[in-house]
Amino acid sequence: MAVASVAALAQTTHNAVVSRDWAGGKLTLKLDDGSAEIEWITPVAIRVSRSWGGNAPTLQKITHEAISPTLEDVGQTISMRTRYITVDVDRGDMALRVRSGDTAVSNSLLARTGDAVELRLGFAQNERVFGLMGGESGRLNRRGEKLIREHGFFFSSAGYGVFVRSPERCAFDMTDGVVRAAGAQSIDYLFYYGPTAKEILEQHATAMGSTEVKNASLDLLSPAQLPREATRLPGTPIDSWDALRGLVRRVNEWSLSAILYPALDLAVFDKAPPEIRQRAEDLSAMLPIVYRAAGEGGVDPHARYMWKPYLMTYLREAYDRGYPLIRPLPIQFSRDANSEKQSDVFMLGDELLLAPVVVPGTKRALELPRGNWTDLRTNQAYRGNQTIEVDAPAGQVPMFVRNGWIVPFEMQSKMELHYFPDLGGEFFLWEPEQGENSQFHAAPAGDFVRVEIETKVRRTYEWVLHHTKAPRLVEEESGAYQKANSREALKPGMWWHDASQNNLHLMLRAEAGADRIVNISF
Repeated sequence: MAVASVAALAQTTHNAVVSRDWAGGKLTLKLDDGSAEIEWITPVAIRVSRSWGGNAPTLQKITHEAISPTLEDVGQTISMRTRYITVDVDRGDMALRVRSGDTAVSNSLLARTGDAVELRLGFAQNERVFGLMGGESGRLNRRGEKLIREHGFFFSSAGYGVFVRSPERCAFDMTDGVVRAAGAQSIDYLFYYGPTAKEILEQHATAMGSTEVKNASLDLLSPAQLPREATRLPGTPIDSWDALRGLVRRVNEWSLSAILYPALDLAVFDKAPPEIRQRAEDLSAMLPIVYRAAGEGGVDPHARYMWKPYLMTYLREAYDRGYPLIRPLPIQFSRDANSEKQSDVFMLGDELLLAPVVVPGTKRALELPRGNWTDLRTNQAYRGNQTIEVDAPAGQVPMFVRNGWIVPFEMQSKMELHYFPDLGGEFFLWEPEQGENSQFHAAPAGDFVRVEIETKVRRTYEWVLHHTKAPRLVEEESGAYQKANSREALKPGMWWHDASQNNLHLMLRAEAGADRIVNISF
């Protein structure tokens, strides 16, 4: 993608470097009209601070590991380089150029115009921008919008993200990429190189820090029980289809803005017509954090119980890596130029694509991303990169799993592991009491499939291999599995083939610490 040149960004500037200091991964510059700092937070993230004249406000220091880029100061340019990116600083106008190898990532310029401070990024023609808590257009792509935001975070399809720490309130003109703070004499922001959306979000979490949200937060909560890290969604009543669509879009927009834990008050649906309320309840059962401020009613306890281990795993990943549990398509498919077209679908974790019903009727149309997908409700397989319409009776959100993934379900007496061949897959299930992951792996190779469980707890597991014909032999090192006559008759050490669905079921009982490998021959 082309990156706007600094010349295209520049107006009259006057901030030449008078002197510099380089120590501990921080470049400190004295300029003829103020000062600047560029501090390396990680090998792909920098903090940029610029002050004109007066002193900059005191901000919380960002704690980070020692970073040791190389510095080269020759002629007009000061260059700092890590293994991943190079940052060039122009001595004449403080223009910043970020490169990854020979690829330009971003050209930017800091300037003071009248009484305002400006960060000029100069977006390229086809550059897309996400974040900033959404806008009024109804699109996920913020390009072309003008917004006023506090502590604005956004990321670009060019492979970088920006978080403005100070001034707190800025105007974001996403037409050409200008962040403007009127009445300011300084600016402090973080720049992250990804290049993917997930990597940008991970850098943001690393820089800003995070606190773990415990698994009890997946229950239906009262307002007093909400974790401190949760961000409450607006309490505006959801009493129309437009409002329900707007809620799904807002949740997507918040995730794109690095809001990890949006919290929904179920009371906003209380005055909705019955059909809308049913669809809202179906959606609520799948959202990670829900609470009720007033009134009665909750979410389907069976659905919450069934999905809790899956959600617990992604709660832990949100803490470890800074990924939101709700992942709009521009996060999960960041290199797909069409990913922002659908603002009413989202991924829940890596494995599940959810398409909430937000219109009257019992049908749901959506465009599947690349890959091959299975409707988890019907076991119907679909090819990706096409628009489909599925039956969507009330009671469950249409959900799809991509070929190659493993999805765990918690049942009353066992855990089901649903695997979707023909690609190899794995799932690392967080076990909170053990503080470790149980690991599940599946690998097909022609007429042979190997599934493996490395469990940290004693548990009964049932593998469900979708779109799989009846096997010739199912065996572990200890011996062959026996064939069951029905799923109800299935016990550890047995397998059963569901001919109506073309799914293979096999069950085993694993002790804590066991590594159980089952080989399936066809």
